[in-house]
Amino acid sequence: MFDDSLVRFGTSGTLILFYSLADHAARRVAVDPLRARLRRPRWLAWLVLASITAYYLCIGPMGGSIANGYGNLLGIALCFFAMLLRWAMRFGHRRVRMPEVAARMMFYAALPLAVGVPMGWLALSVPAIASTAAVCVREDRLLLEELGETYAERMGSSARWIPGIF
Repeated sequence: MFDDSLVRFGTSGTLILFYSLADHAARRVAVDPLRARLRRPRWLAWLVLASITAYYLCIGPMGGSIANGYGNLLGIALCFFAMLLRWAMRFGHRRVRMPEVAARMMFYAALPLAVGVPMGWLALSVPAIASTAAVCVREDRLLLEELGETYAERMGSSARWIPGIF
Protein backbone atom coordinates (compact mmCIF):
# COMPACT_ATOMS: atom_id res chain seq x y z
CA MET A 1 0.00 0.00 0.00
CA PHE A 2 2.72 2.53 0.94
CA ASP A 3 4.79 1.53 -2.08
CA ASP A 4 2.44 3.66 -4.21
CA SER A 5 3.70 7.26 -4.28
CA LEU A 6 0.15 8.65 -4.51
CA VAL A 7 -0.70 6.95 -1.22
CA ARG A 8 2.41 8.46 0.37
CA PHE A 9 1.63 11.96 -0.94
CA GLY A 10 -1.99 11.61 0.18
CA THR A 11 -0.98 10.32 3.60
CA SER A 12 1.47 13.17 4.11
CA GLY A 13 -0.98 15.86 3.02
CA THR A 14 -3.80 14.42 5.08
CA LEU A 15 -1.69 14.16 8.24
CA ILE A 16 -0.37 17.71 7.79
CA LEU A 17 -3.94 18.95 7.29
CA PHE A 18 -5.21 17.14 10.39
CA TYR A 19 -2.34 18.41 12.55
CA SER A 20 -2.90 21.94 11.25
CA LEU A 21 -6.59 21.72 12.14
CA ALA A 22 -5.82 20.42 15.64
CA ASP A 23 -3.23 23.16 16.16
CA HIS A 24 -5.55 25.87 14.84
CA ALA A 25 -8.42 24.70 17.05
CA ALA A 26 -6.16 24.56 20.10
CA ARG A 27 -4.85 28.08 19.42
CA ARG A 28 -8.38 29.46 19.05
CA VAL A 29 -9.50 27.95 22.34
CA ALA A 30 -6.49 28.99 24.40
CA VAL A 31 -4.04 31.66 23.32
CA ASP A 32 -0.83 32.14 25.28
CA PRO A 33 -0.90 35.93 25.73
CA LEU A 34 2.83 36.16 26.39
CA ARG A 35 4.01 34.22 23.36
CA ALA A 36 1.24 35.47 21.04
CA ARG A 37 2.79 38.91 20.82
CA LEU A 38 6.22 37.65 19.80
CA ARG A 39 6.93 37.64 16.07
CA ARG A 40 8.60 34.70 14.41
CA PRO A 41 12.00 35.43 12.87
CA ARG A 42 11.93 36.09 9.11
CA TRP A 43 14.34 33.29 8.30
CA LEU A 44 11.88 30.74 9.67
CA ALA A 45 9.42 31.06 6.78
CA TRP A 46 12.20 30.45 4.25
CA LEU A 47 13.49 27.45 6.16
CA VAL A 48 10.00 25.95 6.38
CA LEU A 49 9.49 26.42 2.64
CA ALA A 50 12.87 24.84 1.81
CA SER A 51 12.47 21.87 4.16
CA ILE A 52 8.88 21.10 3.10
CA THR A 53 9.95 21.32 -0.56
CA ALA A 54 12.91 18.99 0.01
CA TYR A 55 10.71 16.58 1.97
CA TYR A 56 8.05 16.43 -0.77
CA LEU A 57 10.75 15.93 -3.41
CA CYS A 58 11.86 12.84 -1.46
CA ILE A 59 8.41 11.27 -1.15
CA GLY A 60 8.09 10.01 -4.73
CA PRO A 61 11.49 8.51 -5.48
CA MET A 62 12.69 7.58 -1.98
CA GLY A 63 9.56 6.51 -0.12
CA GLY A 64 7.96 3.15 0.42
CA SER A 65 6.71 0.66 2.94
CA ILE A 66 8.67 0.31 6.14
CA ALA A 67 8.55 -3.13 7.78
CA ASN A 68 5.77 -4.32 5.45
CA GLY A 69 3.72 -1.20 6.23
CA TYR A 70 3.77 -1.66 10.00
CA GLY A 71 6.40 1.06 10.37
CA ASN A 72 4.22 3.41 8.35
CA LEU A 73 1.21 2.58 10.51
CA LEU A 74 3.29 3.24 13.63
CA GLY A 75 4.24 6.63 12.17
CA ILE A 76 0.59 7.41 11.46
CA ALA A 77 -0.33 6.44 15.04
CA LEU A 78 2.45 8.69 16.39
CA CYS A 79 1.19 11.56 14.21
CA PHE A 80 -2.31 11.15 15.66
CA PHE A 81 -0.85 10.93 19.16
CA ALA A 82 0.96 14.24 18.49
CA MET A 83 -2.38 15.76 17.42
CA LEU A 84 -4.06 14.46 20.57
CA LEU A 85 -1.20 15.79 22.71
CA ARG A 86 -1.45 19.18 21.00
CA TRP A 87 -5.17 19.36 21.78
CA ALA A 88 -4.70 18.10 25.35
CA MET A 89 -2.05 20.75 26.04
CA ARG A 90 -4.10 23.65 24.66
CA PHE A 91 -4.39 25.26 28.09
CA GLY A 92 -0.76 24.63 28.95
CA HIS A 93 0.77 22.71 31.77
CA ARG A 94 2.02 24.23 35.00
CA ARG A 95 5.35 22.39 34.84
CA VAL A 96 5.99 23.05 31.13
CA ARG A 97 6.29 26.48 29.49
CA MET A 98 5.80 25.34 25.88
CA PRO A 99 3.90 22.02 25.86
CA GLU A 100 2.56 22.49 22.33
CA VAL A 101 6.13 22.52 21.03
CA ALA A 102 6.72 18.96 22.24
CA ALA A 103 3.66 17.85 20.26
CA ARG A 104 4.87 19.68 17.16
CA MET A 105 8.33 18.14 17.41
CA MET A 106 6.79 14.68 17.79
CA PHE A 107 4.75 15.30 14.65
CA TYR A 108 7.85 16.41 12.72
CA ALA A 109 9.65 13.24 13.76
CA ALA A 110 6.72 10.89 13.03
CA LEU A 111 5.65 12.24 9.64
CA PRO A 112 8.54 10.79 7.59
CA LEU A 113 7.98 7.40 9.23
CA ALA A 114 4.27 7.54 8.41
CA VAL A 115 5.01 8.28 4.77
CA GLY A 116 7.94 5.86 4.55
CA VAL A 117 10.59 8.41 3.66
CA PRO A 118 13.67 7.96 5.87
CA MET A 119 15.40 10.83 4.03
CA GLY A 120 12.53 12.94 5.31
CA TRP A 121 14.20 12.96 8.70
CA LEU A 122 17.10 14.87 7.15
CA ALA A 123 14.97 16.99 4.83
CA LEU A 124 12.16 17.84 7.26
CA SER A 125 12.59 16.59 10.81
CA VAL A 126 16.11 17.82 11.58
CA PRO A 127 15.59 21.38 10.24
CA ALA A 128 12.11 21.62 11.78
CA ILE A 129 13.14 20.41 15.22
CA ALA A 130 16.36 22.46 15.26
CA SER A 131 14.61 25.65 14.14
CA THR A 132 11.78 25.08 16.61
CA ALA A 133 14.30 24.69 19.42
CA ALA A 134 16.13 27.86 18.32
CA VAL A 135 12.90 29.86 18.18
CA CYS A 136 11.88 28.61 21.65
CA VAL A 137 15.22 29.63 23.14
CA ARG A 138 14.81 33.04 21.46
CA GLU A 139 11.27 33.40 22.86
CA ASP A 140 12.49 32.60 26.37
CA ARG A 141 15.27 35.18 26.01
CA LEU A 142 12.91 37.90 24.70
CA LEU A 143 10.30 37.25 27.39
CA LEU A 144 12.98 37.27 30.07
CA GLU A 145 14.24 40.64 28.80
CA GLU A 146 10.72 42.05 28.66
CA LEU A 147 9.23 40.65 31.87
CA GLY A 148 12.33 40.25 34.02
CA GLU A 149 11.98 38.55 37.39
CA THR A 150 8.39 37.40 36.77
CA TYR A 151 9.45 35.31 33.79
CA ALA A 152 12.67 34.21 35.48
CA GLU A 153 10.55 32.64 38.22
CA ARG A 154 8.44 30.89 35.58
CA MET A 155 11.59 29.59 33.89
CA GLY A 156 12.92 28.36 37.21
CA SER A 157 9.73 26.50 38.11
CA SER A 158 9.08 24.82 34.75
CA ALA A 159 10.75 22.89 31.98
CA ARG A 160 10.64 24.15 28.40
CA TRP A 161 9.03 21.08 26.75
CA ILE A 162 9.17 17.94 28.90
CA PRO A 163 8.59 18.01 32.69
CA GLY A 164 11.70 17.22 34.66
CA ILE A 165 13.87 16.73 31.57
CA PHE A 166 14.11 19.82 29.38
